[in-house]
Amino acid sequence: MMQYLPSLAGVAIISFLLTRMLIPLSHFMGLLDRPDNRKVHTGSIPLIGGISIYLSVLFCAVLFLNLPEHFIGIALICGLVTFMGALDDRYPVHPNYRLLMQLIAGVTIATVGDVCLRDLGNLTGFGAISLGLLAIPFTAITITGLCNAYNMVDGIDGLTGSLTLVSLLALLFLANGRAAENEVALLAYMATSIGVFLVFNLTIRPFAKNKIFMGDAGSTFLGCSVAIATIYFSQSESNVLRPATALWLVAIPLMDMTSTMVRRIRKGKSPFHADRTHLHHILMRGGLSQRQALVTIIVAAASIAGVGIFLERVWPQNDAISFGLFLLTFTMYFKFIFQHAFKFARSIRRLSA
Repeated sequence: MMQYLPSLAGVAIISFLLTRMLIPLSHFMGLLDRPDNRKVHTGSIPLIGGISIYLSVLFCAVLFLNLPEHFIGIALICGLVTFMGALDDRYPVHPNYRLLMQLIAGVTIATVGDVCLRDLGNLTGFGAISLGLLAIPFTAITITGLCNAYNMVDGIDGLTGSLTLVSLLALLFLANGRAAENEVALLAYMATSIGVFLVFNLTIRPFAKNKIFMGDAGSTFLGCSVAIATIYFSQSESNVLRPATALWLVAIPLMDMTSTMVRRIRKGKSPFHADRTHLHHILMRGGLSQRQALVTIIVAAASIAGVGIFLERVWPQNDAISFGLFLLTFTMYFKFIFQHAFKFARSIRRLSA
């Protein structure tokens, strides 16, 4: 991994320059987020963060890394997912078409890219669960689910990028010394490019004066990338992580999406109906500012990922324990945060006071 450290500076520079180039182009292409009754920002914000991350990582991976041939296929499919997200940013695309495209991408990645979820591990304690013929559809559903989980959680500045960074850094920690160095370097490239995006998204001066958003192109690409990485490393012979551990690394987006969709369905609405019932909305209803809500969620995500890493390293073969504890965490999240959202918000308000 040490040999790739100098190239990380190249990734940062290329990401920075590419972002600066895409900002004026966003006005020409119409990739702008304009304020409405659901958005609190002022002015039209370029939706080019995801495109910049994708292009910079792809360019630097080809330039600096010696990756296997199937990486090209995976990169092209991720490009299609990013392109579909960019179309949705420019021209609203019906959710069914987005889902269909993501499912097709998932099937293609499982077959052509050879990133397939074939073994779930010993989740029940009665032996390893092999998916057999269900491996390809299960992989496609997993990739589609995480594409939408990271897309749906993208509601305040820095949230999706930071949550992805938590997942990637956890994978970096687990993969370093176990996986091939070029694969670990690719994770580091992704993390570096996301870091550059966050500088612009959070307008950290003096480095960035122009604010940008990730857009659906970025959130779906990052969700797809995290899904591919967790599936690949959980199924590889390098023994980087168990499938149960992967759940801990994507816990907040996964729990937020599932809980929000269940709530919408209970109200007789579409699971993709836009509302203000996500975790960051509840925290802000409780009196936290955007930045406070961001920090709170990221600390929670990092803590949960830390539990997963601890279980992976201490009990690497006890999938049932890890899975059972994750289900307990999910149940507590759903019960105390979403079933009693208003009480939870009032409790936060009292603590803030």
